[in-house]
Amino acid sequence: MSAKLQPVLVSICSDFGHTDFRTAALKARILANCPTANLVDVTHEIRPFDLVQAAFVARNAFIFFPEGSIHVIWVFNAGGDRGILLASFRNHYFILPDNGLISLITGDEKPEKVYRISDDSFEFRDRIGAAIRNLLTDEDPVGVFEECENPVKRINVSPVYQKERIQARVSYVDRYGNLVLNLQKEPFSKVAGDRTFSFQTASQQEISNFYLGETNAENGSFYCYFNHAGFMTLALCGASAAATLDLKNEDILLILFK
Repeated sequence: MSAKLQPVLVSICSDFGHTDFRTAALKARILANCPTANLVDVTHEIRPFDLVQAAFVARNAFIFFPEGSIHVIWVFNAGGDRGILLASFRNHYFILPDNGLISLITGDEKPEKVYRISDDSFEFRDRIGAAIRNLLTDEDPVGVFEECENPVKRINVSPVYQKERIQARVSYVDRYGNLVLNLQKEPFSKVAGDRTFSFQTASQQEISNFYLGETNAENGSFYCYFNHAGFMTLALCGASAAATLDLKNEDILLILFK
């Protein structure tokens, strides 16, 4: 008698888009192996090969799922992937290419365990489906997969803190053109204290008149707030801050204290 498959949430995040078969094919292989899986689309609109964007979305999405959930993050670069990994982190499972994604997701923390599912990234659909089946039948990954001691690592770029300024970077531009910076509330508050501040772009545009918080912003005005994940966000009410300031992912934005 085959082992009973447990129901579980499986989130999927990819750069596949929705105009061809890739998204459907991955879901089909997962369900063929695990008909009890409840699939949740995070997004399939990650920019092609953009690991930073994928990691940002995945890191801020998985925290809303119950412990024990499985997260498939598939942003693949044929020249830089070394196979497929299964990682456990904060009582969640992550299945993703061995291209540095896991280190971008966990940041300063480390996953509890990392296993190598396969050295072959090109057969990812069947490998991912089989790995999820193993997890849903309560098979211990130690007995199925080899532990990976040296997954590919990528370094998260941190803000540069100075007495009179902070050099931050744009981590993510959401669909509304809001600029999410790699700057979190607690370290910012320690540096800022009670001082006022402004923003300056690389092209010397300065934004000094803006609202703190979302509630009182007027149409056409900038406002600054910390999002649900604790990251500073610069937005333009009724328009795209990214387009207005000509900023994109990885661009530098200075915060100047007065």
